[in-house]
Amino acid sequence: MSKTRIPLLMRILFAPLGWLLSLLGLLPFRVLFLLSDLLAFVARDLVRYRRPLVRANLRIAFPEMSAEEHRRVERKFYNHLTDYFVETLKFRSMSAASLRRHMVFENTQLIDETLASGRDIVIYTSHFGNWEWITSMGLWCRESEHARFSHVYRPLRQPWFNRWFLTLRTRYNVSIPMKQVLRQLLTWRRDGTRFITGFLSDQKPSHAGKVFTVPFMGVDTPFIGGTEELAAKLDATVMLFDTRVLGRGRYKSTIRLLTDSPRALMPGELTRLYAANLSEQIRSCPPAYLWSHNRWRLDKKNLVENNF
Repeated sequence: MSKTRIPLLMRILFAPLGWLLSLLGLLPFRVLFLLSDLLAFVARDLVRYRRPLVRANLRIAFPEMSAEEHRRVERKFYNHLTDYFVETLKFRSMSAASLRRHMVFENTQLIDETLASGRDIVIYTSHFGNWEWITSMGLWCRESEHARFSHVYRPLRQPWFNRWFLTLRTRYNVSIPMKQVLRQLLTWRRDGTRFITGFLSDQKPSHAGKVFTVPFMGVDTPFIGGTEELAAKLDATVMLFDTRVLGRGRYKSTIRLLTDSPRALMPGELTRLYAANLSEQIRSCPPAYLWSHNRWRLDKKNLVENNF
């Protein structure tokens, strides 16, 4: 919601990059996926972008897999990661009709009915599939003209990239900085404005925030607890995106209800349900998850010592 201030010199220095990214986004998907194949090779085999962390995460999540199976998922992960990158570039220039063909939502009537009944919605999202395209959900909902469709984000440290992503993510959505989310949602509620707000809840929890430790991919894992706490505080209906990969640049996300009464659940129960669903999504297509994210707080020394 708030605009990032970018120093003039930085705007000048980054202007050519902005033009390049915009031009790349105009290319057709078939060309972008060729570029993605090249970038995947560079990231995986030349730069080796976070490769020890990716390998360690895969061994933790899939202990039953052989070394060759881990390598196969690893290779496909880098292909998906660079697909995500070029798909995100394309998002800036895609028409609503094109986006609806590539990012399909099912069961959106659940959202329409809930908002029309006067209930607000908190929805769990994750780093699976293409989490930028998820913000286009309002294109599928009748109530998008009468309610605020929004998502919560952690501002990036680099102001130019922070502004670039905000411009992207606010095409069909409102972006709310994490530290301002409760105040903003309470303001909308006070004004009589219904809202549906998405939370990327599989990020590594901050040291200051509420944490719930729940089973995730067979491992007890710390998860952000703020989503659950906020849902209970607002007594909002809680849903999640159940996303599946249909092919390169093609996804389907089904809206699923978690609870209408978050206050009635025991602490940690919502987070447990979310983590269980996310685990099932990941097992349906392991390469489509963000394995370069330090989900289990692995340290660099440990990765080196264990030859990851």
